[in-house]
Amino acid sequence: MVEWESLHERDAIFHLEYHPLIVRYQEQPSIEIYYDPAGRAHKYFPDFSVMFDHGRELFIEVKPSRFLKKRDVREKLEAVAARFQEQGRHFRVLTEEHIRRQPLFSNLEAIHRSAKKASYSETNEQLLRSLSGGPIWSFKDLANQLGSAQKILRLVSADYLRVDLEATLGDDSAVWLVSAEGGNHGSFRI
Repeated sequence: MVEWESLHERDAIFHLEYHPLIVRYQEQPSIEIYYDPAGRAHKYFPDFSVMFDHGRELFIEVKPSRFLKKRDVREKLEAVAARFQEQGRHFRVLTEEHIRRQPLFSNLEAIHRSAKKASYSETNEQLLRSLSGGPIWSFKDLANQLGSAQKILRLVSADYLRVDLEATLGDDSAVWLVSAEGGNHGSFRI
């Protein structure tokens, strides 16, 4: 069970690492106190805290969906959620259905792989200066301009370019400069 949770927590990190509105996240950020229905205090350790660029903080628990069918687990997480709500803080439980939903998860994995594989003979800034015809391109046209799709994904991971990560990436996918988002920030639901 611990292995399952650690794998899903690792997979959840892809969401946190590549979400365009998250400025930082922390694993096991705090010790929280919640109360069971009898009023007894218990310690709770959230899996993650996330800070968004607009200042909102979100605490996240990663749990297998099958665990949520267990009454004791459900009651504990409901008590934790109620305590966070009393304190005016945000809390969310993520399961494998959310973490590994497609095509988002495959896109996040591709960004992660490509960011590591892309040639670094040019800096991100040099790649940006070489762009022409924007601020919005098709994935295919931009890949031809930069020399590879991996360079696009590298610039997405470095927060210079954006794509719709909830859609399957293909030749016709739109790619745009962060500075030209016009309200479309390429975000996805956490």
